[in-house]
Amino acid sequence: MQALADEIFIVIGITLLMLLITSFVVVFIFIHRSQYNKHLKEKEEIKNAFQQEILKAQLEMQEQTLHTISQEIHDNIGQVLSLAKLNLNTILLADDNPSAPKINNTKELVGKAIQDLRNLSKSLNTDHISQKKLSESLQFELDMIGKTGIFKTDLTVEGTEEPVDPQKQLIIYRIVQEALQNIIKHAKAGYISIVLKYLPDQLIMCIQDDGTGFDLASVQNSDLKEKGTGIGNMYHRAKLMGANISIESQLGKGTLTQLSLPTKL
Repeated sequence: MQALADEIFIVIGITLLMLLITSFVVVFIFIHRSQYNKHLKEKEEIKNAFQQEILKAQLEMQEQTLHTISQEIHDNIGQVLSLAKLNLNTILLADDNPSAPKINNTKELVGKAIQDLRNLSKSLNTDHISQKKLSESLQFELDMIGKTGIFKTDLTVEGTEEPVDPQKQLIIYRIVQEALQNIIKHAKAGYISIVLKYLPDQLIMCIQDDGTGFDLASVQNSDLKEKGTGIGNMYHRAKLMGANISIESQLGKGTLTQLSLPTKL
């Protein structure tokens, strides 16, 4: 009996020891896995932060370049054209002079070129964009497109327009410019609309056209984001300010670009 009791005691002891070792191993694996996952998360956060800083630096360089071009247009090209128009105005010709119609037509062309350059300078100037409401800046962009006589444009604001962080407003404006350039170059559209929806916790912007569209099913989403600097820039800029952007398109039915920006954290 004593021997049997000793064997049972030994078995129980070994079992408890095995359970203790197993528990230790499980806890060790759990802690190690948690630390590993934490390390991966920290590594991913560092990687994303690094990519964000690179993207931010790239955008800042682009904005500085655009600002420099804006100043060059205003200070140099604009001034030269203004002097040319002034010189043309000093030419006095009789109405029956054969050159009079050509001179007057040239004056009008130079005047139009000056105005177009001023509008272009404003659209490139970071300070000018930041000083206006988002709706005003977008209306300015649509008006320039509408003056071509090729497109009909429309801007709708739903809800009460709230101020947007100047940097984010600039990014939104550049995204719109990219989208509009894509429409002008590729869509063969006749109508372009922009809708701004101000909701309690987010701003939604929709850009739609009635152009030819394209087949989204034939293009992988990852490829779409990298396809062309225009679409790629739109995705990168949206990511920089924590916004989501989506593109929906059907052949013959145009394209819808939608951006959603959280306004409350």
